[in-house]
Amino acid sequence: MALLAALLAVTATAPLAARVSPVRVLVYAPVAEAARSTMSPGLWTKMVTDYVNARTETFAGDAPPTLADCRAAHADFMVVAAFELRPRLPGLPGGGSRIGAFSRFVFTNCVTGRVVYDRRIELESEPGNQPEGDLDSVPEISWSKSVPATLAKYPVYFPRVSRVIQVTPPLAMVDLRNEVKAGDELRIYAGADRSPKGPIELVVTEVTGRYAQVLYSTVAGGPLPAVGDYVEPAQPSDAPTPEPAPTRTPKKVK
Repeated sequence: MALLAALLAVTATAPLAARVSPVRVLVYAPVAEAARSTMSPGLWTKMVTDYVNARTETFAGDAPPTLADCRAAHADFMVVAAFELRPRLPGLPGGGSRIGAFSRFVFTNCVTGRVVYDRRIELESEPGNQPEGDLDSVPEISWSKSVPATLAKYPVYFPRVSRVIQVTPPLAMVDLRNEVKAGDELRIYAGADRSPKGPIELVVTEVTGRYAQVLYSTVAGGPLPAVGDYVEPAQPSDAPTPEPAPTRTPKKVK
């Protein structure tokens, strides 16, 4: 508590600006050939980079980037997310004028080589006026609202990647606030120079104002947290955010 109070006293008058993830992300977001009549590569790449919400660089290769590609780009993570049409199976409803698609989002930590997020997300366009099955007449605007709305239901990994800003054993302070809550587990995966470190397991004990206080534990002779270390979620959630239940106004009894 004393550690948290000291930091809050220093920053009490500072405004809470939107936090920017301190990492660089290499993005590879191709569109399958069969889907290009309804989704352009440029539009899909923009949707993915907006969803990632970090400093990004687009990978221009014809195949998914490797760890070597990611490190050559001086990126900390890479995201692979291909846009593909969902097949319409015989005997099943075709969805009317809506077009079904999906993308498998795979996030990889390029420092550790660990896949930190892997989930298939189903997508559906807004309804259009074209005849069913006529993809060529589907305007790209038909995805402009539905895709961001769908992706917004899924937790974004990178805003919860942060850095250690102060260490007072056995506690440390991490530059996180609304992104975590007490009890969440984090881990240090790299030092300030972005070289592999640990992992060092952390547990959030308190979140107040601009920072999260964490408790860490290490083995004898093992690495210790240091200012500037990079932190990521230990077990990132990949479950969609549940939609609020509809509210019903009770009928008045006469």
